[in-house]
Amino acid sequence: MYLLDTNVWIDIERGEQVHVIERFLSVAPGDVPISTVVLGELYVGAERSRNPGLARHTVDRLVHGFDRCGIDSDTARRYAEVTADLAQRGELIGVNHRWIAAQALAQDCVLVTANTGEFSRVRGLRLENWRFP
Repeated sequence: MYLLDTNVWIDIERGEQVHVIERFLSVAPGDVPISTVVLGELYVGAERSRNPGLARHTVDRLVHGFDRCGIDSDTARRYAEVTADLAQRGELIGVNHRWIAAQALAQDCVLVTANTGEFSRVRGLRLENWRFP
């Protein structure tokens, strides 16, 4: 299973990253739940756009039919472990990124992101960048 970071969903919506689109289309929709944290980030982008109503509709259309990956007790525990480990090493990443990483770890998903530099700090997190073949 794959969990897609916000930048990947944006790539899919824009249709400009050919390798991302090809890879996305090769994966069964049931193997790509959408993180509720990522969904929140997409809606923040919509609210900050010039036409929030249209942008919200675009987000709704983009994620329609995909299962949601929320935050449960296992995810919360993983978030605590990730945060404590990164803090101890002095390598904290953004709060939302820690939640997304925790979701991927809890669901045993590969996290697909263009931001591999930041996410690579999280121990045990499997990463792929679909922008490159």
